[in-house]
Amino acid sequence: MAEASKKTGAASTPTQKRPGSTARPGRKRGSVNKEVIMGVASTMFRERGYDRTSLDDIAAGLSITKPSLYYHFASKEEILLECIARGYILFQQKIADRDDIRLPGRERVRIFIECYVDLLQDNVLSMIVADERVMSDAGKAKSRNYKRMLNRDLLDRLEVGRKDGSLAFDDARIISFGIFGMVNWMTHWQSAALLIEPRTVSNQFVAMILDGIGKP
Repeated sequence: MAEASKKTGAASTPTQKRPGSTARPGRKRGSVNKEVIMGVASTMFRERGYDRTSLDDIAAGLSITKPSLYYHFASKEEILLECIARGYILFQQKIADRDDIRLPGRERVRIFIECYVDLLQDNVLSMIVADERVMSDAGKAKSRNYKRMLNRDLLDRLEVGRKDGSLAFDDARIISFGIFGMVNWMTHWQSAALLIEPRTVSNQFVAMILDGIGKP
């Protein structure tokens, strides 16, 4: 009977926490996924610069441990490349929703510019214009492949415009370089401090570009 009482008493004794064993505050397990990580990381990349952002910074921004980050991504570059891939895929979807090969080249270039401006408004998707100098050789190759596909798409639209007479220029490559150079720079000045409505930005870009090379 005494033994039974002893067992009962032991079972009813509340478990004592070890000193210093307080759980680290942060996100609940499972609340962090790839999309959440890319959102926080891309914001840091855009505000601080990719090379000045570490995995420790990203983990701290997410209130998780670095090993938890490694569960989703093997490296900082992998996060960046995933953002670039998502950006290109979404751009293609935006274009497909609005494009029509029967349209004049001028109109198809306008659609390209508007969709591209919309793309660069999002921190994750804007990583498609990330500086390749900070990437590994393998990362550079992947990034350049996406940029080549974007450039090819724009060049094709410009050539359609030249053939149908809705656009006039000498070298489509120069026009393409100029368009990407102007629009890509938007990621440097379009910020929370100077947030211009995307449609206003795209309308101004379209007017500057197409009024310059478009035939009246």
